[in-house]
Amino acid sequence: MSSQRGNVSRTRAQKHKNRHVFKNDLHDKTPQQIRLNAMHVSTVCQRCKEQIEWKIKYKKYKPLTQAKTCAHCKERTVKKAYHVVCRDCAIKAHACAKCLKSADEVAIEEAQPTPREEQQLQAEMDRLVKSFSERKRRAFLRYMKKGKKQPAQEELDGQDEQQLEAQEKAKRVAHTRDELLDKIKQLNLAGEDEEDEEDSDFDSEEDDDSDFDSEEEEDDDSVDEPQKPVPEKPTKAK
Repeated sequence: MSSQRGNVSRTRAQKHKNRHVFKNDLHDKTPQQIRLNAMHVSTVCQRCKEQIEWKIKYKKYKPLTQAKTCAHCKERTVKKAYHVVCRDCAIKAHACAKCLKSADEVAIEEAQPTPREEQQLQAEMDRLVKSFSERKRRAFLRYMKKGKKQPAQEELDGQDEQQLEAQEKAKRVAHTRDELLDKIKQLNLAGEDEEDEEDSDFDSEEDDDSDFDSEEEEDDDSVDEPQKPVPEKPTKAK
């Protein structure tokens, strides 16, 4: 851009352009970077979530070295960077943990379960699927382990390579307890339908057997009829 006074417009295109998309883990394979890339940002509004994800994507995220003081409970319980209130206070207040906007003003991302809550949920699900057959139990465990994709934004024409790559690498999140219970109900209903089909097949087989028995009885009746003695021919005397 020219340094001439008042000349704030530029007609030429950008001179230096990146040929490849920036990858934050290209030369950084540390456990901390892997954990940051797999982290699901929650208990914040959509705008704050995009800001934190941008910091993670371009290696601008600076994690906390020690817990921070919560603005509500005044205790050192804030363990995530850029948050001003802890997870419990944000859930109770139904507000964003970063900008403190209420859920009435903005949409708040649902909180992810803690390790203890995950263990309790796993134990509850194991107890519920204990009576399932091996095939259904494995199908439910695959569904639970796979998780679900985050709701993607609407696809627009003319997206750049970075946005497309970000959509392809959409992170998967764990299913909620209600979604897992719905899946169990579906498997139960599917099992009842299969049992009804088996019962109908069994009834049809019984009908076929009854027809076969009636045919056998007819054959037996025909066999039990007394046969008339055949008269012997008189032999000629020599």
